[in-house]
Amino acid sequence: MNFDCPFVDLRVCWQPPAAPSSRAFGLRLPAVLLLTLFLAACGSSGGMRGGAYNDRPPSDRVANVAWQEWTKFGRSTVVYGGQANGYTNRTGISERSEPLASRVGDYWGACGKPEWNGRTSSRPWSGAFVSWVMTRSGYSAADFPRDGRHGGYLAALYDREKSGGRVPFVLHAPNEYAPKPGDLVCSGTAGPTWRHADSRTARRRIDNTANHCDIVTDVRGGFLHAVGGNVKNSVTMSLYPVDSRGRLMSVSGRPWLLVVEKRG
Repeated sequence: MNFDCPFVDLRVCWQPPAAPSSRAFGLRLPAVLLLTLFLAACGSSGGMRGGAYNDRPPSDRVANVAWQEWTKFGRSTVVYGGQANGYTNRTGISERSEPLASRVGDYWGACGKPEWNGRTSSRPWSGAFVSWVMTRSGYSAADFPRDGRHGGYLAALYDREKSGGRVPFVLHAPNEYAPKPGDLVCSGTAGPTWRHADSRTARRRIDNTANHCDIVTDVRGGFLHAVGGNVKNSVTMSLYPVDSRGRLMSVSGRPWLLVVEKRG
């Protein structure tokens, strides 16, 4: 059996009983064994080392740049799917706190708006975060457009793909492709209806309805780990459930629009 232990904060409090009977000890034994097995499984799978979560920076460059920013912002984490849908497992540093408020200005700088930051602007900056990560990862504007709006850069990527030739980014419907580190997972109110529309309609739906994209950093334990900006007023990692093929499953509040495959 394989256990995965994403962001587990485990606290065990021991209070010795006054005079335990043999029956009471017998009732406690299964819980002790379960705890021992859980910790052993986490340790053997790389989830825990010495009682703390084992950091595993992604080897993919795009995923690693996003992961490092998530670390700077305090590792805010949200879990989606099932009864945990939208559960904030850890709260990160707010966009309005320096020096990270100025960091948001760096993200906007990639889109030509360095004067916008976490304190002076109330503009959503999740698209600027994606553009900055791609810039930092070495992609030129010809490869990935510098646009602070998700629909803007996604529509441009769609146009470049349709123009023919070799492109570093390809768009898929969520049920067609299993995301990997460095890819983008994007939500939008139109859902995947663009996939079977004519090119003009498809582009319009992508451009007008895309509302958020996260950068995939890992896929394991039945969850896709993805980092996005302006989530919970921070750079946050979201854990989304995937099926047995590694494809995104439906979650409340996240109408999946598309997945951007990074080929370069």
